[in-house]
Amino acid sequence: METKLQLREMPQHLMAHWLPIIDCNIKLYGAHSQQVQMGWTMPEESHPGFELLLILEGTQESIIHGYRHLVEEGDILLIPPGYKHTNQCVSTTGMTYFSAHFNVDDPVFILKLMSRHSRIYEAGTPDNLKMRAILESWMGMIKQTEAYTSTDKFIMQARMFELFALLSQTADREPVSTMSGSAPNTPAPTAMHYAGAIAEAIKQAFHAQLRNKDGNVSTIKVEQIIASFGISPGYGLQIFRKVYGRAPRAYLSSLKLQEAKVLIEQPDLSLGEIAWKLGYTHLSHFSRQFKRWTGESPLQYRNSTLKKDRSTPLDSSSAISGVNRID
Repeated sequence: METKLQLREMPQHLMAHWLPIIDCNIKLYGAHSQQVQMGWTMPEESHPGFELLLILEGTQESIIHGYRHLVEEGDILLIPPGYKHTNQCVSTTGMTYFSAHFNVDDPVFILKLMSRHSRIYEAGTPDNLKMRAILESWMGMIKQTEAYTSTDKFIMQARMFELFALLSQTADREPVSTMSGSAPNTPAPTAMHYAGAIAEAIKQAFHAQLRNKDGNVSTIKVEQIIASFGISPGYGLQIFRKVYGRAPRAYLSSLKLQEAKVLIEQPDLSLGEIAWKLGYTHLSHFSRQFKRWTGESPLQYRNSTLKKDRSTPLDSSSAISGVNRID
């Protein structure tokens, strides 16, 4: 109470106002444009991330969880993770489209978009025009032979955050009554709430572990985190997998891998320190796990990263890919 009174009595110009900490991993992959003929079909599939698809010319028929959608020229279609879908060109003159997949380590944002199910942003609407400008900027960056530079990737990443802001604002404005009809296998709101809370708690526990300075290696117990919400571990595992398409431990592993890569790229940190920060009691345990994830030992990954920094950018495909990977 005394501290609060002191803060209130401080001159206004001495008080600090903070922006929130931003700590998330993002991934952009499979971004490409393609021209197809009448009858072209993409077999039924689902993805671990969101798919955003812009029809440049023609018409596409999409079957998403048994629901039929006609995606017309200029429309943008958003397909959430884990939704089985097929796409087919139904235009006699063929079709041209641009497609990109993305994922972001932000449970609240993911659940916000997933609660809207699949969604078509119709051509010419304000939201569509803003999103289209971002997608067209990506299309304009597709290269046939040249390597993508760090500057290219930062620009792509900046556009992606603009897209996230637009999608989030659109979802916030949309009342529940205008959402798409509930698709089969869509998690119930309660399940989505618990899954999001579990994901956020795992993330917070992991970050607390990284900040631990007392010399003790702590183990994150997923079952205890789930039980803290008053639900059984079995139910928690089930709803988490249904919402996010993977187990809570796999989500924790993705956090560890991403952080491991960031730490390994800092040459002043020893591999032993990194292993300890990530909760491993022995460097050998960490090395084995990292090699299982990436196919390289931590030392090999560090050396290859240092070589890349000293050389020219690596060759890449003509499709935009890998802005920031969560493998």
